[in-house]
Amino acid sequence: MLAATPDHRDRAVSVEPAVPAAGQYAFPVPRPERITSQFGPRWKSTEERYDFHRGIDFYGQPGEPVFAIGAGEVYRVYPEGSKVYPNGGNTLVIRHDLETPFTFHGKTIDKFYALYLHLEGFHVGRGDRVKRGQHVAGMGNSGTTRFTHLHFEIRLGTTCSLEYQRRHPERACAAFGFDPHVHPFLFIDGAKRGEVSIAHTPGDPYIVTYSASRADLDLNEILTDKGVLNFNTREGIDASSTGAMDDFDFGWVRLRPERFSGRNKLLVYRLEFPEPPAFAQFSDIRGNGLRRDFQ
Repeated sequence: MLAATPDHRDRAVSVEPAVPAAGQYAFPVPRPERITSQFGPRWKSTEERYDFHRGIDFYGQPGEPVFAIGAGEVYRVYPEGSKVYPNGGNTLVIRHDLETPFTFHGKTIDKFYALYLHLEGFHVGRGDRVKRGQHVAGMGNSGTTRFTHLHFEIRLGTTCSLEYQRRHPERACAAFGFDPHVHPFLFIDGAKRGEVSIAHTPGDPYIVTYSASRADLDLNEILTDKGVLNFNTREGIDASSTGAMDDFDFGWVRLRPERFSGRNKLLVYRLEFPEPPAFAQFSDIRGNGLRRDFQ
């Protein structure tokens, strides 16, 4: 294990986020601190590989209540074994209308969809109106999973992934032209204490390490003079297929998320640069961040 080089040239930065934080919605579970997987790049322990995780995993007990995050309408209910979510088990989709629409990838976003996967069962049906905090399902381990948890997603404007849109250009959702998954903390207002740090180790490769506490699992953008990676907009990331998204070798950098589970105190990303960067800047979903200059 290489030792990190301490540095005191870090400074706070602020950038304009691509998605405005709504933050008025409730958590979908009674104990939201119980997170086993963050949104974005991760090491998927159950399959021993890297994976771009397009939701947040909250763990709990079988049958633990799952709540509607806000007023909305049940868009679809997919029982385990559905063709739409074959690995998601019992899946619930609720549509929420936005009071203040915004623009994302050139499209007006006036609604979003909250997706609940791996459920034990449903307490609502298609077309039902729901309110904030309503008990809509039970946590389970249906579908392709090894433990009881809720995989929770937010999708903007459409439920169709970019991969699906490209496979089905005849469908109405293909007009969106972007991958709709964004960090759920933009809407359910997760912890944002700014407990992050940067370290670096000169060498070949040049290693930059980003660490965040469990109270700050909302990293969104990595910016350097070599390139940029944005987890919400997918800038710098090939979102055309799941396989492409799960490849973290971007040429100018290799991104190596360390193993993270419900027991880890820190979320750690290791960045391996073939050529030393002049700087590295890390910002969260609200545009707040930290920058370190190396040259």
